[in-house]
Amino acid sequence: MKLEKHIYEWDKIVIGGDLRSLLFAATHNYPVIFVNPNPPFRFDMVSEKLDFSSFGVKRAPNTPQLELWEKMLLLCGLSGLLPLSSRANSIRAKENLLVITTENLRVIKAKFKKLIIFEPDQIQSLPDTHKEEKGPNRVIDWFNVRLGCHHDIEYISFKENFIKEIYFYPTDRSDNKTLKDAVSVSYLTDKQIDNFDFSEVMSRFKVEHLMKQAGIRGPINGYRNGNPILLPLKVEHAERQIIPNIKRVFEHDDRFEFVDLDLAMILKSSKVAPYIKKLVSV
Repeated sequence: MKLEKHIYEWDKIVIGGDLRSLLFAATHNYPVIFVNPNPPFRFDMVSEKLDFSSFGVKRAPNTPQLELWEKMLLLCGLSGLLPLSSRANSIRAKENLLVITTENLRVIKAKFKKLIIFEPDQIQSLPDTHKEEKGPNRVIDWFNVRLGCHHDIEYISFKENFIKEIYFYPTDRSDNKTLKDAVSVSYLTDKQIDNFDFSEVMSRFKVEHLMKQAGIRGPINGYRNGNPILLPLKVEHAERQIIPNIKRVFEHDDRFEFVDLDLAMILKSSKVAPYIKKLVSV
C-alpha cells in the first residue's frame, strides 16, 4: 500500500502547538498535531513550585518556559508523538477522520475517537461557537536600543497596562553581549490597538521615557565645564506581536474535547509516558 493511501488509527489526538499541548501529549502518550508551533514568550518563567525533573529539566529559579517547550518538543519527537515529518498547512475533521495537508502537498488521514483540543485556532471544521469572551490582548513590542544600551537593569514593571513590563536582555544583533536591547509587555483591548495613542510609535516614546525615569542614559559625548555631555537615548521599534485572549465555548460534539488546563493541573493529573521515561534516563 502506498503511504499516501494509508490511514492511521489513533484513539485520541492532541491538537495544539503550545507547551500545555506538548506536556499533555507526553504525559498521556497521545500524538500531537499542530499547524503553527507556539513557543512561550522568551521571558515567561516556569513556576518554582512545579517539578519537571522527570522530563530532564531540573527545578531552578528563573527557568524559561521556552527551554521546557523545546525539551518537550524534542521528547515528543523522539518518542514518536509528532507523527508529521513536515509542517501541517491545515487540519480539519470530517466525521471521525482527521485530514491533514502538509507543506509539501501531502494529505495524511487518521481515524480517531476523540480530539483533545488545546488551541482551537489550529484546526478547521469545529462546532459552532456557543459563547465567546474576549479579554485584553497581550502585546509584545521588541526594541533595538541604539543609544543607552549599557546598564545593569534587567527588568522594570509599572501599574499601567500600556507598557506594564520592560525586559532588558543581551542583544541578538551583535556578539557583544554587554549591549542590551529591550522588549515591553502591554495588555490592550482591540480598540486600544487600533488607537494611535497605543501604537508602535507611542510605545517607543513611552519606553524611552520610562528608561530615562529608571536612570538609563545615553553614552558620554564629551565634557563641558568638567561635566559629561550625554547623548539622548535612541530606541527603534523592531516588531510587535499581538497575542489574543479569547475564550470560546463550543456546541457539544462527542468527537471534540476542549481543554483549558494549566501546567500545574496537567502535571497533577498525569504520569510520564513510559518511552519518554527511558529517553530521560539515558
